[in-house]
Amino acid sequence: MSSPAARSSVTSLQEPAAKPDSAAPHSAAPRWRARSLRTYLIVMMLAAALPVLIASIYTVQHVARSYRDNSLRRMLDTTKNLGHIIESDLAGRAAMLEAYAANAESENAEALAKWLVLTGMDSDSMLVVTAPGSDSPLLVSAHSHIKGYVPPGLVQQALSGKAPVFSQLFFHDDKPRIAIAVRMKKTGGKVLMLTTTPQHLVSAAQDTSDQGALIAVTDGNGRMLARSVQPERYIGSPVPDWQKLKEVGATSGTFEAERADKGKVVFAFHEIKGTPGWVIVAGESLEAFNARWQKPMLNIALVGTVALIVAMLLSAWVSRQLLRPIRQLTDASRTGSAYDTPGADEHQVLMVKEYETLRRSLANARAQLQSALGRQRQIAHALSVSEQRSRTLAHAGAAVLWTLDAQGRATSMVGWQVLAGMPDSTALGFGWLRRIHPADVADLRRQAADLLPNSEHALDVEFRLRTHDGQWRWMRARGAAILGAEQHVHEWLGVLEDVDDRKRAQAAVAYLAHHDPLTGLPNRSLLQNHISSVGSTCASGALLYLDLDRFKQVNDTLGHAAGDTLLCSVAERLRGLLRDTDLVVRLGGDEFCIVQKASSPQAAASLAQRVIDVLSADYFIEGQRVNIGASVGITMHLGQTQALDPDRLLREADIALYEAKKQGRGRYVFYTQDLSA
Repeated sequence: MSSPAARSSVTSLQEPAAKPDSAAPHSAAPRWRARSLRTYLIVMMLAAALPVLIASIYTVQHVARSYRDNSLRRMLDTTKNLGHIIESDLAGRAAMLEAYAANAESENAEALAKWLVLTGMDSDSMLVVTAPGSDSPLLVSAHSHIKGYVPPGLVQQALSGKAPVFSQLFFHDDKPRIAIAVRMKKTGGKVLMLTTTPQHLVSAAQDTSDQGALIAVTDGNGRMLARSVQPERYIGSPVPDWQKLKEVGATSGTFEAERADKGKVVFAFHEIKGTPGWVIVAGESLEAFNARWQKPMLNIALVGTVALIVAMLLSAWVSRQLLRPIRQLTDASRTGSAYDTPGADEHQVLMVKEYETLRRSLANARAQLQSALGRQRQIAHALSVSEQRSRTLAHAGAAVLWTLDAQGRATSMVGWQVLAGMPDSTALGFGWLRRIHPADVADLRRQAADLLPNSEHALDVEFRLRTHDGQWRWMRARGAAILGAEQHVHEWLGVLEDVDDRKRAQAAVAYLAHHDPLTGLPNRSLLQNHISSVGSTCASGALLYLDLDRFKQVNDTLGHAAGDTLLCSVAERLRGLLRDTDLVVRLGGDEFCIVQKASSPQAAASLAQRVIDVLSADYFIEGQRVNIGASVGITMHLGQTQALDPDRLLREADIALYEAKKQGRGRYVFYTQDLSA
C-alpha cells in the first residue's frame, strides 16, 4: 500500500495543467489559423510507430525460422515416440518368448502351437527349437504350413548373450520374415526361435501419419520392415536413401534427400534400441514443409518495405512543418523581431498555440533566471555532497545506495534498477517493500520499528528480495543514522549488498552435515538428534537396522558406480515405503536405519517384512537385472518415560541384525536380552 506522500505525489501528477493565457491580439491578423501542437505530435507519433512495425516484422521472420526448427523437432519427436512404442512392443514379445523358454518343461510341437495361439500369433508365424550346428530346426510348432528355417548366425548369438536376439529381414517361402531367438535355460544349449512376418511384429508404424508425414521402419541393412502407406508393396524392398541416413552418424537426427522426380524430402529418424540397427523414419516433402513459413515471409517483406517508405515520407513532412515556427522563434529571440510578422518568406509559417505561449513566457523566464541560479547553486552543493557519499559507498562495494527518512520511507535508491529491474523511482516511499519476500516483510517491519527511531543503533538486517531475473536472493541492508536539529534522526543512509552466495553456502554446509551426499538421506548425526527428540515426545516406537544381502557381489561384478546406483534405488524405495512420521537414514556402506513411530511389535514386524519384500524385488542397473535382499534387526522402546539413548538402541538393533543374518538372511529378528547374553 502506498504512503500518503506517494498518494499525494500521484494526485499532483494527475491534476490538469493550468490553461495558458489567451494570446494577445496581433497587430496583423495571420493568414493561417493556429493549430494545437498536439495535432502535429499525433502525426509524429504515428510516424514513430512505423519503426516498431518494422521491428515486429523482423521478429516475425525469426519466429518463422523458429517454426521451421520446431517442425523439424516435432518430426524427430514423432519418430522417437513411435520408436519407444516399437521398442516396448518388441520387448513385450521377447519377454513372453523368454518366459516360455525359461519355464518350458517339455518340448513338443503341440505345446509350441498352443503358445502361438495363446499369444495371438497368426498362421504365418511358427515356433521352432534348434541347436548350434543344425541347418534345420529340431522341432517345429504343430499345424504350421511353412517349413522351418534358421537364419545363419542367429542361434550362436542367442547362446552367447543373455538378452533375446532379433534377426534382420530375410525371405523364406518368398515372403519377408523376422525372427526372435532366446536361449532355453532348462535344456542346455538349445534355442527357442519365433519366426513371423514384419507386419505382425512391427505394427506401430502401420497406418500411422503425422500431418501428412510418411512413417517407415527399416532393418539394419536398409530394407523396409513396415510402412504407413501401402506396406504390402514396399515391405522387403531396399530404402533408396539408406546411405544418406548412415552418413548422419547418429542414432537419431534429420536429413534431406532427393526423390526420383527431382523433388526433395525432409526425413527424421530414430534408431530402435535392442535391435540390430532397426530405424524408424518419418518423411515429408520439402515443398510442403517449407510452404508453412516461406509464403508469409514474402508478404511480410512487401508490407515492411511499403511501411518504411510511408514512414520516411510522413516523418519528413511533419518535421519540416514543425521546424518552421521553431526556426522563426529562434531568429526572433536572436534579433528581437516580432514573431507574428511572416517576413519575406514566400511560404507561410505555421501558427502553433504552444509556440506562441512559449514566446510570451521568455520574458518572464529572464526575470526568474537570477533567482533560479541561486537555487541551482544550492542544488549543486547538495549534489556534490550526495556524490561524495555515493562514491564512498561505491568504493565499499555496495550494490544499492539508499536513503530513508525517520519513518522508513525511501527518499533515494541509487542502483535499484540494476538490481530489481525496475526504475529507481518505483522504490521510493514504501515501494521497495513490494520486492521483499512476503515471509520476511513482517520480521523486517518489526526490526525496523525498533532500530529506525534510535540513532544509537546501527541498522543491519537480512531479507530476500526479488531481483531483475525474477529470483529471490538474500540481501543485507546496513546503514547508519544522520542526525539533524536537536540530535534527532533526520535520515538513514546505507547500502544494500547481495549476500545470496554466502547464505546458500551456509545452507549447503548445514545440509551436508546432516545428510548422506550419495542418496540424500539423513546421516547418523541427524539420526541421533531425531531419536532424542522422538524420545521426549513419543512413548512408543521401533528402530529397524537394515543390511543389504549380496550387495558386495554387485560391487565386485558390476563396479562401484553400479553399486552407487543401486544404493540410490534402495533409498528411493525406502522413501516411498515410509510414512511422514517415520525416518530413514543411511548409516554407511550398505547399512540403513529406520525410526518408526510404532505402537506395537506387530506394526514394526509388518514394516520390516514390507522392507524385505520391496528391497528383494529386481533392479535394473546398466541394462543388467540385479537381485539383492535385506536383513532387519529390530529393537522396540514401548512405554518409554525417560530420554532415549541412541547408541544403546543402535547397538541392540545391530545385535538383532547379526542374528537375522545368522539365521539365513532375508528375515527380521527382534532384540531380546538373551541375544545380548
